[in-house]
Amino acid sequence: MTNDISVLIIEDEETWMQQIRYNLDQFGYKIAGHAYAVDDALKAIMSDNYDIALLDINLNGKNSGIELGKIIGNNLKKPFIFITSSVHDDIIAETAAARPSAFLTKPFTPAALYISIQSAIHHFSAGQQAAIAIKPSASLNSFFVKLGTKYIRIDWQNVVCLRSEINHTQIITADKNTYLIRSSLQKTIQHIIPQELKNNFVQINRAEVLQVSFIEKITGFEAIAGRQTYTITDTYIKSVKQQLNIIS
Repeated sequence: MTNDISVLIIEDEETWMQQIRYNLDQFGYKIAGHAYAVDDALKAIMSDNYDIALLDINLNGKNSGIELGKIIGNNLKKPFIFITSSVHDDIIAETAAARPSAFLTKPFTPAALYISIQSAIHHFSAGQQAAIAIKPSASLNSFFVKLGTKYIRIDWQNVVCLRSEINHTQIITADKNTYLIRSSLQKTIQHIIPQELKNNFVQINRAEVLQVSFIEKITGFEAIAGRQTYTITDTYIKSVKQQLNIIS
């Protein structure tokens, strides 16, 4: 059973706080807590009930979030992302001692937020520090899920099927492993699959999406993918044939 990745938000601007909370919910992350002020932020950090933190550098004052970052990175040994409105050499130098796993520059898009979180987990798992404070690129070829106390990296090219499991999505890989993420199938399609990879996937029924490259055969209303048989319902058969360039 895959665990939810929980995120602590420390941000003193209400508009950004609400935007981040909304985006995290869309991405399927669990919100462990939030704080607007330094004192509350310190309590939230020390609660140690989160996997990763989003931390505004300028929390109620110039660079006041850096010391909080040092506690998260050096004492609690957790990944965290510094959020900043400006990027310059002095900021990079000041934050180095805190060992952030990623940076996120305001204003940022939902895609940039998601990629920053995934990049931070990647850097943390590899024992790396974010080298520079730049806006992240707009795509990822892999993503992380939490399994126990570990983060498991999944390459999109190895994903055979995405299957709806009530409010979760089950991910089935080519090596027959399965994982759960706390995101509905439609939210996964809309927010989790990178934009440039969306055309690699085709929905075959209300509950299942297949990666086109794994589809070996279409016979009537059945698809063979990854040596498994899947049912294509009447509602989706036309779009499946169009995407696979099947002329009938």
